Parts: sequence; structure tokens; C-alpha cells
Amino acid sequence: MSPEIGEAEAMAGAEKGAPPAWAVRVRGERKARGWDVHTTARLLRETAGDHGRDLPGHEDLVRTIRRWESGATMMVSERYRLLFSRAMGIPEAILFAPAGTLSPFDGAADNEGRSAEEAGDPTNRRDVFRVGLAAALGRVLGDAADEAMEFTRRAGQSAIGRSALDHLEVVITDIVTNSRRSSPTDVFTVARAYRQRVDQLIRSPHTLREGRELYVYAGLLSQQLASLAHDLGDPATAHAYAIDAFEHAHQAGNDELYGHAANVLVSITLQTNQPDKALSAAQRGLARVPTAHALAVRLNAQAARACANLGRRAECESLFRTAQEIYERLPGTALGRFGIDAGASGAAPVIPSYSATAWLALGDFERARRSAEAAVTAYEAKPVHNRLPSGEASARLYLGIALAYLGSPDEALALGTRSLDSPRMTAPVRARAAQLDRVLTKRYSGVNGVLEFHERRLSLAT
Repeated sequence: MSPEIGEAEAMAGAEKGAPPAWAVRVRGERKARGWDVHTTARLLRETAGDHGRDLPGHEDLVRTIRRWESGATMMVSERYRLLFSRAMGIPEAILFAPAGTLSPFDGAADNEGRSAEEAGDPTNRRDVFRVGLAAALGRVLGDAADEAMEFTRRAGQSAIGRSALDHLEVVITDIVTNSRRSSPTDVFTVARAYRQRVDQLIRSPHTLREGRELYVYAGLLSQQLASLAHDLGDPATAHAYAIDAFEHAHQAGNDELYGHAANVLVSITLQTNQPDKALSAAQRGLARVPTAHALAVRLNAQAARACANLGRRAECESLFRTAQEIYERLPGTALGRFGIDAGASGAAPVIPSYSATAWLALGDFERARRSAEAAVTAYEAKPVHNRLPSGEASARLYLGIALAYLGSPDEALALGTRSLDSPRMTAPVRARAAQLDRVLTKRYSGVNGVLEFHERRLSLAT
């Protein structure tokens, strides 16, 4: 049958009624990439790899794609949904979402026919290009993750199997272990690929026990992705993943996971200058976590930081006292699930580090100095293999800011310069460096090294 006849069939299908949302979305994503139907057919065959031999002939596949896009078919089979998903780099659950489901890709069809000027300025286009490169890398890693998980799933005795859950346990432990030490971009890409895979497993047949485990994995991966997006300076993405972590923790009935989600949401909202929301998130977490838990130390200290930013000094001091009392009752070391340190050793830098930021917010620079010195000492006392580079850099910057206010610009500069050498330069660290830079340039613009620090800090800001 000729392509013209296939096009006529597609038009006839469209005349019977509006095509479903997924059909409009697939067509919009295809056209947004500049693919015609023939190119799409070739890409589907390439994506299928060795199994491409089993697909229909080229012209038949072109005609079938036109029928799908016109809505002449109620739904694409699972095999072709997965091929479209991998070819376009969009999760299958999003690309073929039913009508009424909000999809971040639904804007693609709306952009057809817009001029280059209407499509956005050069900065936006560069951002889109960067996202495109990241998406390409994510597709490769996502495919690799899918393959590894599929091998494990098939070796099990059920749709998921104990071995698949064991596989996830190992991988997620590795992600948690590396999330605060390795490049946030690298870890984010891998964590996102596994988060998508867990979502696929949740939608597959499973037992209630397996479902609860999968919800824990989903929640923890979303919490890690929220923290990583925060480190990468994307508060909107960080907030979205934090909310997802809350939801899956709640559905799984896992209070500890709920506390972790609350903790990362506090950090996100404090960084975006929303201390009232930060305090609310900390209180939500405290209502769920056990009182004698390292998370209770962290969440009380987070709530104290929020109170400091709201100017509520008495509440701030009371919350820090509560955090200290809980900390003193913790066991020295308590390695929890996924390699998370739930003992006093893991919480050691929390109170001095968070109190340093609180006293800076309240303008008590002498107390901020003492707290920051204690935080630096606590971070440096950690074993070499367990050091937290961005935490150390932030603590030194807190100390530098306090010293700058107290009239010691040379010491502040030395601490700031060392912080800029951190092997893990995150958005929060850059924000603290900018705060120190503002104090130095305002008060000590004539001091040697201030201009050099300013210029170097700017070079690392992008």
C-alpha cells in the first residue's frame, strides 16, 4: 500500500473524533524533534536492535505509525510503547499517559510552528541543548539499568522476585553512599534511571510485601534525587522529588523515610528563603520520627535554623537544646539500612554546623564563630573515606563569614579560598561563598586578596 493511502487512512481516523491525549503527545514529540514518519519508523527499528527484524516492513510500519497518531488505534502495544519511549528518551508512563495526566512533555506539541524568536532567547536554547545532552546520557544509562534489572528479574521466580529486590538494595546503598561525595550530576543521572525502573516495577504484578519494598525504594531514590537537585541548584526539581518522597514514605508507612524527606525539604526551602515552610516541614518530620533517632537531632536543628531566619531567637535556642539532649543519648555508631549512619558519629557535625548558620542569621557573630569552629573540627575528625567535602567547605565558609564580621579579613579570605578548592562544589556552597564575598567586598575592598577571591568566586558561579 502506498504512503498516500496510509495518510488517507490516518486522516479518516482523525475525522471520527479527537485523537486520544497520548496520540497527540507522540505526534507532538515527533514533530518537535524534526522527525517525519519515515524517520520515526527507521529509529524504532534501530532502537529494537536485533529484534528489529521482527518488525513489519518499512511502509507497513509507516502506515501503522500514522494510524496511531490519528487515534485510529485505541492504544499502542507494550512493545511499541517501549520502543517509542527509548527512541524519544521519555519514560513510557509519561509519553503514553492518559488524558488529564499532567506531563512535563505536553508543551512540545504546543510549540509547533513557533518562530525561533518566539521559542525563546539564546540562553534558553543553550539550556535546552544542555538538557538534551543530559537526556542522551540518561537514556544510555537508563537502558543499561533496564538491561541489568531485566536479567535479574528473569532469574527470579515471580514478576519481580527476591533477587531483583536484592539488586535494588545493593544499587541504592551505593547511590546513598556516593551521593554526598561524588559529582552530583553523575549520581543524579544514575539515580534517576533507577527511579524510573522502580516505577515500572511498581506497575508490574507484585505481592503486597514486594509493593511496600518498592515504595521504600521509590521514596528513598526520590529523596536522594531531591537532595542532588538541591546541590545542582534546581529548587523546583528538588521540591518535586521531595514531595514524591513524602508520598511514597507515607504509602509505605515508613516513618524514617518520611523524616529524611522532611529533612531535605527543609534545606530546599531555607535555601530559597522560605523559613516558614522550612519550619512546617521540620515539624511534619518530627511528628513521625522516633524521638531517640539521629533524624530527630537533625530535624530539631533544622527547625532551629528556620526559627533563626524568622527572628525567633528563644525558640531557636530551645530547639538546639533539645537536639543536643537527643544527640547525647545516641549510640556512638549505628549503621542503618542503605549504609546511612544513624548514630552520634554521623550526627556530630549537625548541631555546630546548623547553629553557625542560625547565629549568623541572628547577627550573633561570636557564637557563630565558635559553632563554625566546632563544625570544622567535627568534619575533619571523620575518617578519610567518610569525609563530606561540601559539608566541610560550608563549615569553613560559615567560619569565614563570622570572622569577616568580627574584623579578621585575612583569616576569612584563607578559609574562603580553601573552600573554593572543594572537590564537590555545590549550589549551597557557592551561595555561602557569595555571602562571604559580599561581606569582604563591602567591608574590606582594599585588602589584598579580596578582589582575587571575588573574581575566582564569580568564575565558579556558573
